[in-house]
Amino acid sequence: MAKAIKSDSVILAQKLCSSAGGMRFVATQWYPVGLVLLNSVLSTGAEVLLKIGATHPPAINLPAPIGFMSAIFSSWVMLGIVAYVGSLSLWLIALPRLPLHLAYGLSSTVHLLVPFACWLVLHEIIPLGRLLGMIFILTGILMLGFSHE
Repeated sequence: MAKAIKSDSVILAQKLCSSAGGMRFVATQWYPVGLVLLNSVLSTGAEVLLKIGATHPPAINLPAPIGFMSAIFSSWVMLGIVAYVGSLSLWLIALPRLPLHLAYGLSSTVHLLVPFACWLVLHEIIPLGRLLGMIFILTGILMLGFSHE
């Protein structure tokens, strides 16, 4: 009696169907990863907004000893702070659902998104050395993400 050899896709489908919830298993498995990636997007937005707010003249000019606080009254800076609060909220939701080493590694997408957003929005130049470093970071993030069980 010859046994039929099952392909990897058939075995994966059986595992998914036999797990509690079938496809829901896959969705809940990647949900915290999505939260960490969305956290990175919000952090990137916050950084760009803070940069815009810091480079534009403030709406209110405070006297010399506390003049640096004038930037806080910029609407750009306020939006950046709101984005950081949203980012922190997503981080706190994702942390109990993922091992810290995985969550922290995946949050390194910020090191890709910030230079890209600065190039796109602020028209900054990404030097070749940094671009190569970003490719190495992307490789590491992909290895982390696909090794997630």
